[in-house]
Amino acid sequence: MPLPQLGLSLSITDNPGSPMYSGKGEREKMSDFDSAIRQHTITIVITDEKVNEIEFNLSDKNLHKIMLPTYKMMVTDDKTEEKTYYEVTRDSLLLNELKTNKTGGFSFLGINILKKTVYMLPVVAFEPLKSVKEVFEVSKYRTKKDNYLYYTLHRNNEKALLVSGLPPESFINSTSCEHFFYIEDHHQGQKFIGDISYREKFIKTIPKVEIHLIKRLNNIKEFELDKSGKINKIIYL
Repeated sequence: MPLPQLGLSLSITDNPGSPMYSGKGEREKMSDFDSAIRQHTITIVITDEKVNEIEFNLSDKNLHKIMLPTYKMMVTDDKTEEKTYYEVTRDSLLLNELKTNKTGGFSFLGINILKKTVYMLPVVAFEPLKSVKEVFEVSKYRTKKDNYLYYTLHRNNEKALLVSGLPPESFINSTSCEHFFYIEDHHQGQKFIGDISYREKFIKTIPKVEIHLIKRLNNIKEFELDKSGKINKIIYL
């Protein structure tokens, strides 16, 4: 464990005992001694600003992939004050409730012509309940493995995971959580992990970590998807 960062300012006096004057080295006075631990904070802000889409592969026999919207996420800390930006998903899929519908077209001699197959996929989201922004202190809820890292957000009996990297499928299946935020950094999550590790190393003490979650204007109920997994329509609550 690294030593606590101390702010020390030692004054050498100009008395005859000072080693500066060939004395015995006794110091009559020590001033401005600050032994308080300076705890710094890493702040992760998940915004409501939609920026892109990311493709996820699915194991469903009918629908093989989905394009999920991503939102801007910022990471900073109060020591370096450096800011880095990432994309993050905010909607978790209820794949066991996936439904298939036929829309449009017409029927001729019992044959469906020009009908399209669409998929209705319910989703759940972890959103602030009482205000526009909710802050989660997650310093004690960080787990880091060889190629992935995640923070756990706790709220009463609910929890959500902010995940970066390549967790094994067994990890996802073994959790009792249905709310996930997935970080996209275009380097399989390793850029974000390196970013956090760099800030922790530079700060030297164990930092406080806060996740600031900004509420979106509307809560999503389900996605209407085409065969390619692209979202045709978003149904809100």
